[in-house]
Amino acid sequence: MTKSLILSHTEIALKLDRIAWQIIEQHYDNHAIVIVGLQDRGADVAQKIKLRLEKFSDIKILFTTINLDKTDALNAPVTIANSQIIKENSIILVDDVLNSGTTMVAALKEILAYSPKSVRTAVLANRDHHKFPIQANYVGVSLATTLKEHITYEEVDGKMSVSLS
Repeated sequence: MTKSLILSHTEIALKLDRIAWQIIEQHYDNHAIVIVGLQDRGADVAQKIKLRLEKFSDIKILFTTINLDKTDALNAPVTIANSQIIKENSIILVDDVLNSGTTMVAALKEILAYSPKSVRTAVLANRDHHKFPIQANYVGVSLATTLKEHITYEEVDGKMSVSLS
């Protein structure tokens, strides 16, 4: 299967900068923001957003991750590291690619159990084939693909890329 490059390392860096600025713009009056990354690649993207938020803003930025089995997200156990930081804070749930929305729904269900102040979502790539009424508030790139195509985020030797295959 052939891969087509959608976003280069430089383009991703610019999109992550923009996402960080959008988060700051909407949360400038918060004392803290919790960045929650979906393991594995979503947590990598979340960490990059966290670093940008810390660079661009004086808002306190907290970080945690969510682990779940993405092959059976609605039935598998969901684990939030440091779940106590969710309560009464503004949450930014981050994943690399929003595909069907199933993983995001499972993660949101668990986050809501901890009574956050608000929840927003951020993704590097949004694929327009959702099974659930889920949308990303902050998006690097949005694509209409066929059901057989896949969007993949990778980081190899420090170089990020998003590809369509």
